[in-house]
Amino acid sequence: MKYIALLTMIAIISIIIIKSSIASELSAVANSSRQLIVVITPSWNDLKARMYRFERSEKVWQKLPGRYDAVVGSKGMAWGIGFHGSAETDPVKKEGDRKAPAGKFGLIKAMGYASTPPVGVAFPYEQIKDNAHCVDDKDSQYYNRIVKESDLTAPAADLWKSSEIMKRKDDLYKWLIVVNHNVKDPKPDAGSCIFIHVWRSAEKGTAGCTAMAEKDIVELITWLKSDSDPVLVQLPQAVYEQYWKQWGLPAPTTFLQ
Repeated sequence: MKYIALLTMIAIISIIIIKSSIASELSAVANSSRQLIVVITPSWNDLKARMYRFERSEKVWQKLPGRYDAVVGSKGMAWGIGFHGSAETDPVKKEGDRKAPAGKFGLIKAMGYASTPPVGVAFPYEQIKDNAHCVDDKDSQYYNRIVKESDLTAPAADLWKSSEIMKRKDDLYKWLIVVNHNVKDPKPDAGSCIFIHVWRSAEKGTAGCTAMAEKDIVELITWLKSDSDPVLVQLPQAVYEQYWKQWGLPAPTTFLQ
């Protein structure tokens, strides 16, 4: 009995340590970030979203004028893997579920078909080449990585069974922002290749990304500043109202009606 009690105590302490670590990481991000993108849907299953931008002066988040219309996954959102840690409740994102990841995420870089970024961009930018893939094969060592065939030491067919061609014929990736979801030590089957990119239309959801009109994503890329540590938060409205204080976000009453 004493052994079981000891194991139970160790488990409880481990959970406390993990939660404390996540809280510390969230606090560090909240303190360093000066740019924030908030994507809100009416519920877990809605594909239509509203996107808001914020900038922080001192400790106060200030909303920029206006908002963007956006879409998320065709089946809504589910908890992803980001600064908030892993989900403790359903729904949880899985590979191929057509749900965008919910949570709090960093932004890695912008990418596009053009050789140079839009004028005035102060955020990392990389041109998408013809031989670039984003690997969505959960069993591949390259899972959730963007790789160029020219950098490989073996044929792509030997290294993964499926991938996204980044230079798409439909131009959905003409401009995009790479979201830091499940990137560090990627968890197999937890979702891959998550971007903010150009939408098909305001009525069609994505395979798991967030999408918007081309002119709006160009404006978004131009606004981002690498030294401002921009952060993306995506949540259903009721969940945002639950977590905004804990995550150091703007009060929902200041921008959500």
